[in-house]
Amino acid sequence: MPRLRKSLKILVAAGFLLWIADGYLLMRSESPRPAPDPAAGTATTTGPGATTEPGTTTGPGGGARYSGAIHMHSTYSDGGGSVEDIVRAGQNAGPDFLVLTDHDTMQPLIDGHQGYHDGLLLLVGEEVNTSAGHLLSLGVGRDVSQDGPLGLPALVEEISESGGVSIAAHPTGRRPWTDWTLEEMDGLEVLNGNSEWRDDGVLELVRALVFLPFMPDEVFNSLVDRPDEAIRLWMHRAQRQPVTVIGSLDAHERIKLWGERHLSFPTYERMFGLIRTYVITGTELTGDAEVDEEILLNAIHRGSCYVVLEGYEPAPGFSFELTMGPETLSMGSSVEYQNGGRLHVTAPSSGPVRIRLYRDEVPLIETEGHELFVEVPGPGVYHTEVYQLRRTLLRGERQRLWIISNAIRVE
Repeated sequence: MPRLRKSLKILVAAGFLLWIADGYLLMRSESPRPAPDPAAGTATTTGPGATTEPGTTTGPGGGARYSGAIHMHSTYSDGGGSVEDIVRAGQNAGPDFLVLTDHDTMQPLIDGHQGYHDGLLLLVGEEVNTSAGHLLSLGVGRDVSQDGPLGLPALVEEISESGGVSIAAHPTGRRPWTDWTLEEMDGLEVLNGNSEWRDDGVLELVRALVFLPFMPDEVFNSLVDRPDEAIRLWMHRAQRQPVTVIGSLDAHERIKLWGERHLSFPTYERMFGLIRTYVITGTELTGDAEVDEEILLNAIHRGSCYVVLEGYEPAPGFSFELTMGPETLSMGSSVEYQNGGRLHVTAPSSGPVRIRLYRDEVPLIETEGHELFVEVPGPGVYHTEVYQLRRTLLRGERQRLWIISNAIRVE
């Protein structure tokens, strides 16, 4: 019996050491990559059915682009930090704009917080509590609310008629969105930083806690997976009408402990570096907050944006375009089908990536490389996803979600 106990102890210790080693190697594979060298050009490769344009180097599509951190809370509602704390974190993290969305209040706007803060644009929206879940109301300029249990359509219509944008928050998260019949709603959060870890298993969360003090960047990256259900909901709705998707944070810098005590975690700065929405505008921002809010929100409304897991690597050079006849169209566009149309994806990175093109939610083609050309086979809702290829000693090659584009509709 003593020998059996000793053997069991050895097996348990060996298993634990193997788990630690596997976890360490796994976390190493989640490390951020350096931004690609713009002078290095773009490697062009293809998969079956795709073609290349020999000798070409393709940069980002036309239009200025700006990276934003969207959906955060301050002490005006249930956040742990002041607006000044949020602005300071944004200036350290480096996005071009922030969108503050406290619960059921526009008081930060009334108090004059919207505007430029040493080059960083802070926009003030609102997260509205509704009968179907939480709804981001952006660009309205005043507090809005649902009037009675049947007032949701009127609320969404009010946001639209005020020139605003309505986005379903955390549609598959703790409080999922339940009413997908609203034709006027503009979009949904396809990634939500406060929801991504909630579907992970116990062992994954334990591993994250073990390595968090030593490898925080890697731990946060490891908790974000492809949002299968949110993409399914998006594509189901996109078959009927244009729908915008954004990546958001739902950052609070606050975990309640007991009484009035709370833990300031995860920090705003950490979250601002995790998920970004890159917005492609038709014109450069002006430095006037009111004008620039309209420029950015108009671009988001039409779907001229894409979602990036910034914790892996910035993606200012990504583009997804359709050439149909004399026109070259980007994300958020709709066009009638013609023979000879071509889709073009560019995803510069300092490491290997896999580009996957979808038609009506079904994978159409994929390739390893930083660029893809493919002829349009017919009408459909097309979007692309880019995965970083990361290798571990014990698990081999793993693909990790990096970019989700908005859609191009071919009718």
